[in-house]
Amino acid sequence: MVRFAAVDASPVTQGPDKQSRDWTRALREAGPLLAIGTTLAVTVLLGLGIGYWLDGKLGTRPVFFLVGAGLGLFAAGYQFFKTVARPR
Repeated sequence: MVRFAAVDASPVTQGPDKQSRDWTRALREAGPLLAIGTTLAVTVLLGLGIGYWLDGKLGTRPVFFLVGAGLGLFAAGYQFFKTVARPR
């Protein structure tokens, strides 16, 4: 007499589904941290660009360029600390 083992017909989606949720959660948490470099670069370059433009319009060569650089660095630092210090 031949006996067959009972086969569990329940779906095996528990493992991959949990892994998928873990991966999604990890990406959601890491997303803002991955964007820090772009945010810092754009903020500083925007400050420099506005300062350069104002210097061209007003004829005050390095003044607004340096002010724009300072404001851009300040804004970038603020955004950096706001992103990093956010409670998770």
